[in-house]
Amino acid sequence: MGTLTRDTFQRPADLGDRADAAVLYARSYLLIRTVVGVLGILLPLIFIIGEAYFLRGGVHVRGSLSGYYHTSMRDVFVGGLCVIGFLLITYMSGQTNTQDFWYSLVAGVAVLGVTFFPTGRPGVAPGEPKCGSTPMPDGCSPVQQQFGETLVATIHYSCAAVFILCLARISFLFARREEKYQGAAGTALFHKLCGWAIVAAVVWAVVGGLLRISIGELTALYLGEVIAVWAFGASWLAKGSDLWSTLGPAHRRRLDEPA
Repeated sequence: MGTLTRDTFQRPADLGDRADAAVLYARSYLLIRTVVGVLGILLPLIFIIGEAYFLRGGVHVRGSLSGYYHTSMRDVFVGGLCVIGFLLITYMSGQTNTQDFWYSLVAGVAVLGVTFFPTGRPGVAPGEPKCGSTPMPDGCSPVQQQFGETLVATIHYSCAAVFILCLARISFLFARREEKYQGAAGTALFHKLCGWAIVAAVVWAVVGGLLRISIGELTALYLGEVIAVWAFGASWLAKGSDLWSTLGPAHRRRLDEPA
């Protein structure tokens, strides 16, 4: 595989020239960045609003974003994360010598692990039978019943940590290129803040969970997950913003600037 580069290919100067195959390629990954960013920002809100609609009740939150797997929003949870996962896996797939590709690939595989290895069922009292028992307890997925609730939850949280930390690294890569090639110190700082916000959110979720810290019905894990997801969504949305300008006059960039 050789040494991986932190840069990507030189983006065409005019992203509005659809006759250029390189422009179409550039627009495709800019679209991926935009869609991933939008999904990252909207999903936590969709879970809350959607469940409130289906239950015809007030707006409440679960103990974690992953907890929505065990609610009426399961299909949205699985569908949304699968879309993000497959977009991350295919992102920069034409440039396998870049760090962007490999971190994104690992993040995409990890988020699919988050999806298909669900967290433990909420509200299970100590001593109650867990998934894997006979007869099968209520609310268990086939995977949980086959491999056991505890093991599946361990895989779930391990995949979640890998997913989030890979996205933090990609935000730092975005920041480096903005600073090096654009001279955009403000934008670079924004991406760095997003990256550090993701790292801090992971630390907060772990420490706050161990100390059982909560703010009303907002658990430390839920807050950490939402902050991390919103930070990564904001970073990807900002990095894909060059696509928006192609809807208007042709957008010019420096010829020596990687994507």
